[in-house]
Amino acid sequence: MSRTVEQIPLGVSIGEESFSDLDYAEDVTLLLEMLEALMVGLLVFQDEAAPFSLQVKWTKTKIQHVGEPRLTQSMVQVAAENVDLVDEFIYLGSLISHDGGSEAEILRRIRIARECFSLLEKNIWRSHILTYTKVHLYRTYILPVLLYSCETWTVSETLAKRLDAFDTWCLQKILRIPYTRHTTNDTVRNITGCLLVSEKVRSFRLRFFGHLARSAPENYHRVIAAALRPPDWRRPPGHPRSNWLRMIDEDVRPQNFEVHTAWRKAKERDTWHQVVSTATLC
Repeated sequence: MSRTVEQIPLGVSIGEESFSDLDYAEDVTLLLEMLEALMVGLLVFQDEAAPFSLQVKWTKTKIQHVGEPRLTQSMVQVAAENVDLVDEFIYLGSLISHDGGSEAEILRRIRIARECFSLLEKNIWRSHILTYTKVHLYRTYILPVLLYSCETWTVSETLAKRLDAFDTWCLQKILRIPYTRHTTNDTVRNITGCLLVSEKVRSFRLRFFGHLARSAPENYHRVIAAALRPPDWRRPPGHPRSNWLRMIDEDVRPQNFEVHTAWRKAKERDTWHQVVSTATLC
């Protein structure tokens, strides 16, 4: 990978930082600002991988343009192979959208979790197992499917309501409460002892923020987080699009501080644990 970076001017800028590639196991993501340069970079990458008996799997290779305007092409040719240009694709189990948002992934997670829940309906949810055991099974087998990688989500108020509505529907099914009974959501949660899923998402997001703040300064994820909002950052006029750090801002605002103060507090594990507990109860 380093040889490819030396030959091709790879990289995208985030703040004052530049990032050329993201690597995980056998998966590699090349970051460039021009499609033509990316195609050349893929050719160079293939040539550099060949001496190690490694090959690029072109059928699994995807090119995605992030942001606007969206690409009008659906396919390009690289090394006489067709490579798809996509608006979204699944990477490491999560759906990556061209707009950088989380809505498509959250709705996808709800669909997958609903399918998993339905598979257990006859043998588990409708059985005579104790309610406590059913709720424990739900927390163990269904919620992890629903909340996979939720610490990275940007959740709007509408999406939070969708998540909570699905969670409540599942709990009502477990308790075998028909919709005609008009049982309140608070009653369902008092019986099961389950927090709102949106509160769980907030807790996971804040805990992940704490890991970012305490990680080594040279780690990519920490450098990217710091570059997204430098110390001299000021909120732009108008109503800007929500992003992950703005979600952190909203999470800690009831405690009368903002994301830069949160970054300092998160470096102390015990202090940040208190912040997370308070934010979840707010």
